[in-house]
Amino acid sequence: MHRPLALTVALIPLSLAAEPPADVRLDAVSYSALAGELKGLKGKVVLVDVWGTFCAPCKEKFPKVVALHDRYGRKGLAVVSVSVDPPDDADARRAAEAFLLRQKAAFRNVILTDKAEVWQEKWNTGGPPIFFLFDREGRLVVRWEDKVDLVQVEKRIAALLEE
Repeated sequence: MHRPLALTVALIPLSLAAEPPADVRLDAVSYSALAGELKGLKGKVVLVDVWGTFCAPCKEKFPKVVALHDRYGRKGLAVVSVSVDPPDDADARRAAEAFLLRQKAAFRNVILTDKAEVWQEKWNTGGPPIFFLFDREGRLVVRWEDKVDLVQVEKRIAALLEE
C-alpha cells in the first residue's frame, strides 16, 4: 500500500526535526498588554512561566515546560513564557531568543517592556522563577515561586484539563 507523500511526512515525529520550529519567537509586550492577552485565553487552561536568562533554576525547568506544552497543548493547555530580562538590553534579548530557539519553545513567548519595578510590584515578587496556573474561566488556581515542583504543576494541569 502506498501512502501519499503528505501523509508519510506527517507521520515523522516532530522530535526528529533538525531545525527548531519556525514559529518560535519573542515579542515585546507591556504588563497591561500581557494581562489582556491572558484574559483572552478564557476557555483554555493557562500556564504562565515567568523566567529570565539570568535565572539558572528558570532555565533548568524550561525543558519541562516545553514538554508540558507538547503533551497537553492539544488537550486545551496554553503556555505563555514571560521573559523578565531587561527590555532595553539588546544582548539579554538576543540571549533570550537564542534560548527559546534551542528549547524549541513553539508557544507564546513574550519579553516584558516594563521596568522590573512594575512587574515586581504587580506580582509582589523579587523575581523569577514564578509560575501561574489559570483555569478555563481565567481564574488563578495556584501560583508557585522559587522552589517549583513541576511534577505538582503537571498534576494540577492534568486535573484542570479533566474538569
